[in-house]
Parts: sequence; structure tokens; C-alpha cells
Amino acid sequence: MKSGISLASLVFAAASLVQTGSAQTYMTGISMYGASDLTKNTILPYYSIKNFPVMDFDSDDLRCRTSETDISQTGTTVFKVAKAGDTVTLYWEPDSKTIVSAKGGPEYINGPCTVYLSPYENDAKDGWFKIYGSGMVNGKWCTEGIRSRGGKLDVTIDASIAPGKYYLRGETIGLNYSTLNSWDDYTQGAQSFANCAVIEIVEGGDVVPDGESIPGIYDKDDENLKRDFSDADDSYEVPGPAEYKPGQEGATTSKKKSKN
Repeated sequence: MKSGISLASLVFAAASLVQTGSAQTYMTGISMYGASDLTKNTILPYYSIKNFPVMDFDSDDLRCRTSETDISQTGTTVFKVAKAGDTVTLYWEPDSKTIVSAKGGPEYINGPCTVYLSPYENDAKDGWFKIYGSGMVNGKWCTEGIRSRGGKLDVTIDASIAPGKYYLRGETIGLNYSTLNSWDDYTQGAQSFANCAVIEIVEGGDVVPDGESIPGIYDKDDENLKRDFSDADDSYEVPGPAEYKPGQEGATTSKKKSKN
């Protein structure tokens, strides 16, 4: 059994929140055609730890806000997607229940959103390819758009993606403290709020895009992780690898091996 988040890391994360203040959000479910699955059935990790942001971008916890991704050990079930090419809705707690920040008032997460897939047989360690990334559009952060839609984020799974089981990783990145970073102790800086689900894609194409390892998708020196959220514009570039586009270099045709 893989090791999950330790008690020590949870205590440290809690201490970090007290020092810096933090909004909190998490993915509560996913749906196809409006039929959603409950958090306890599909979403990693458990409720007790999903409020904590990951601030160490070199940690295995960056994968799914936990390193415990073996669904046979967590009780997580597989969510079946009708077919590649359709839109999946990710439901996020719209972080309306925020804690009081270090600045003295309630605070909401402000920053970009990303969605990745990784073939299930990779155990969530590598093979992650981005299928969605949004930063600032018309002066509004992606996280602001999620709040305006009551916590919903629609993502299309391209029809070229090969059928099979995948980890789906939804993430919002909070830049509220990005300009105050102290990468040595991880109590300040960008905050990753990621959750995962295991989905099954059917009626897809034959492409499994080349992917990357998590941790490893972010560079601590990336200026877009240090950007002042209140002083950004539509030119902001979403951190991490480029979003997968059909026919792009690096997309590979591959037969997926099975994992029970």
C-alpha cells in the first residue's frame, strides 16, 4: 500500500495556514449530462485532508493533494465517461466558506485552473498531459469564473484520446500569497488545490499523448507562479506544460495496457 499524507505533514500544513491565511476549495464531484457522483465515491483524497493546499511543489502530494492514489485502498470508484469528445463538468466547492486571512478579512482563491489526464496504469506518477488550462480572460481569473458558475468547470475530453481508465486531475492555483514566497519552508507562495478522480473513457480515438511526471510539471522560478494576482492581465500564461491539441508534436499513438 502506498503511503498517504502523514500526520506530521497535515500539522505542518495547518500551521502554514495559520501563518499566511488561505482560502480553501476542493473538487466535490464530476458529471456527464448533469448526473453527478458523490465525493465519497469518486474524488481523491478523503474529506479530512482535502481542504489543505499543497505548497511544496516538489512533493508527491502535488499529484492529487495526496500521494495515496491507489483506489483499491481508498474505496474510490471509477466514473464512466460516455465517450471521448464529450464535456465533463467538474464541481468545485466555490470556496464561499473561507477562513479569515492574515490580512484581516475573508479571502477567495485567485488564479489559474488546470485539468490533466494520466493513464491509470501509471499509478498517477507520470504520463500526465494537460487537457485544459485557463488563466485570466477578459480581466477575470479562471477561479472567478468557477465562482460565478456556482462551482462548475466544463472540460472537453478530445475525441482523439484513446479509450481506457485514466486519472483525472483538476487543479486551481491560488496566487494570493505568490509574491510573498519563501520556498524554503513552504509557508508562503503559490498554493495548489488539486483533486483527482478515476474515469473511464469509451469510444475514443487511438492517441495517448506524451506526458510528464508529477511532481515535475512546475518550475519554482516560473514567474507565473510568482505573479501578483491583483496585477495580472489576459497575457498571463498558465504554468506547466502546454495543453494537448490534436495532431501536435509529442502526441503518440499507443495501445494501452490494462490494469485491473
